[in-house]
Amino acid sequence: MTHYYKQLDPFYSAAFTRSYLTKSYEETNIEQPKTKSFNTCYTFIYHLKHGQLYTEQAGMAPMELKPMLLFYGLVQFLKAAILTKDPTYPANSQVLAHGVTTRKRKKSGFTFLDDEVKIQRNGLFSHLLDKMFHMKHLDNEKIKMTSLLQQLPEMQTLFKQFNYAKYLEKGIYETSVIRFSSNILDTYHMTANRFTQFIQYQQQPWYKKGASIEEDKRYISIPFSKKPSTLNGFPFIFDQDNIPHLFKTKESHLRLPEVLVHYLLLYNLSMICRYETEWWGELLHTFDGNDLPFITQYVNYAQHRVPALIVELLKRDRSQ
Repeated sequence: MTHYYKQLDPFYSAAFTRSYLTKSYEETNIEQPKTKSFNTCYTFIYHLKHGQLYTEQAGMAPMELKPMLLFYGLVQFLKAAILTKDPTYPANSQVLAHGVTTRKRKKSGFTFLDDEVKIQRNGLFSHLLDKMFHMKHLDNEKIKMTSLLQQLPEMQTLFKQFNYAKYLEKGIYETSVIRFSSNILDTYHMTANRFTQFIQYQQQPWYKKGASIEEDKRYISIPFSKKPSTLNGFPFIFDQDNIPHLFKTKESHLRLPEVLVHYLLLYNLSMICRYETEWWGELLHTFDGNDLPFITQYVNYAQHRVPALIVELLKRDRSQ
């Protein structure tokens, strides 16, 4: 995790950050980019620093406190990131709210895996969808924790150990193509030609224009002009080694940027550890039910994955 923080070091120079923000504002046609970058520079740095401090503290904290610290850290990181696209943030109090809610806990029978979060019209979450990822709002949509955890390839092995069916196929990078088992076409109910159209319709920047997906007896080969990533890699999801995976059924893909998957998971876990202390304490110390292995494995993964995603998000602008 330390090497990801080293990649943030240049941003702790005001001169570097002003130049970085100016370039970002120029590319998005924001008026007076130099003035705006001067005004937002130190706010950006402070958010970034607080994000790093929170996530570093999470690494040293007991499990009882980790979700809260990780969520606070992620929020600070994302507030820094959003300043690269919206120098007026926060323009009003609505975008300061988290933008998601959780349902009231049931005193008996509550399980984390079956819990859900509800997306609100206003708040930081919807603002991030719009400004950072140019996606439409998901007003009132409810998303289950199981669905969110399954967006992370690293969790599949644990799900299989708890007798869930395999739900991801791992890709293989070769020269200018990604290979998957040809069985994926059967589960998608598509021919190779229809799958080509499905990806082309999404206008993904990684896909090689004019090329078609090829199929043989064992594999399909998906052509790319540049390697896809977590930021622009639909219909794939990516593990920490940036290897692409495909869901066995396309409906399983939530189409959320991975960093916002972590936002929703950590929001709910932070609310539980803050306000459901009895349930949280019993979970951690009685080992009852199936929730604990999933929560523990996820939180430990998020500890190093969140900084990596923030670095990737900020480097996206530096490489443009």
